[in-house]
Amino acid sequence: MKKRAKLKRKTIGKIVKNLIVLVTLAIVTFVGIFAWFKLDQEADSSGINIVSKVNENLEFFIVAPSNEDQYSAINTWLSTYNTNHPTATKDWHKGSLTFDFSDAELKFMEDLFLCETTSDGKAFYIPKLVQNGANAYVDATEAFSDAVANENYMSFDIYFRSNVSCTISLMSDSKIEPTAAPANTDAGKKNAAVGAVRMAVVGSDANSTRELLWIPAPCVWYNGLTKDLSTGLTSSTFAGKGPVYNNNGTMALRTDEGTTDHAYYTVVNNANTRQKESANGTSIIASTSGDYQLGKDVSVVSLSNHDGEYYYNHVRVNLWVEGEDAEARLDMVGGKFNMFLDFDIA
Repeated sequence: MKKRAKLKRKTIGKIVKNLIVLVTLAIVTFVGIFAWFKLDQEADSSGINIVSKVNENLEFFIVAPSNEDQYSAINTWLSTYNTNHPTATKDWHKGSLTFDFSDAELKFMEDLFLCETTSDGKAFYIPKLVQNGANAYVDATEAFSDAVANENYMSFDIYFRSNVSCTISLMSDSKIEPTAAPANTDAGKKNAAVGAVRMAVVGSDANSTRELLWIPAPCVWYNGLTKDLSTGLTSSTFAGKGPVYNNNGTMALRTDEGTTDHAYYTVVNNANTRQKESANGTSIIASTSGDYQLGKDVSVVSLSNHDGEYYYNHVRVNLWVEGEDAEARLDMVGGKFNMFLDFDIA
């Protein structure tokens, strides 16, 4: 059975059980009125435009996430592919790559839906939700499900190699932005969904260190009670603007959180708990200037492994829509965004 058919059946089942699910970013048709939600989408250039740029002195390749070292597997895959496609061979990339999920290299992401997800950037979960009028909240007493990479959220390993050992940074001009500036109109609200987007870079060591968690659009805030959208927030207005939550049976705003905070649910010792981390300029960066750019260079990996003439290593990039964020709401359906990642030698 096709993945899309399975997911439609899954959605119908959840509606029957009075459960709802999170959010997506794409041009789609939606039936139903929910606060956190999930939609069928085509994860291609019509919804998510992704470009990766790498220093010309580096080579890179993108593969599905794995806990195994995939360097040799990449070279084997390329050799086999080129044998089978002698007129359209592939090699390690140099310069820029525009993501095309229909390409053989990136096909592992072709079933991507951005939905049903809450995360600290490393562990991804699908909470159980309860409907309350036009809003939804997490039932933390019910077991969470594990989210699936490249179905519920985007995840890929990017391998770098060079003739010399060096450290690689994600550069300050990296950007995650809406395709058009959000505005407080029905059409403009869709692109405000970028406010709920999160990206994490996870290291290659055995402990999977989170090198970066990025909030690209803290300048955008959606008031879930009044249905008003605020854009162009500044440092004086970031605070006290959280999502809607169930306060003893009444839906209220979380005023102890701001748009530069990252709130999420996690599972510790089989207990579901809500956490909050605040941007501190190091492992969590919020793009407070309002230009959707990372704003500073962040070292993410050193090419410490050696094979033949090359030094190599990799990092994992995770991208998701955080359901605990204020912009993960119905009015944001149909939003689109661009993602530009610039890697360079530190």
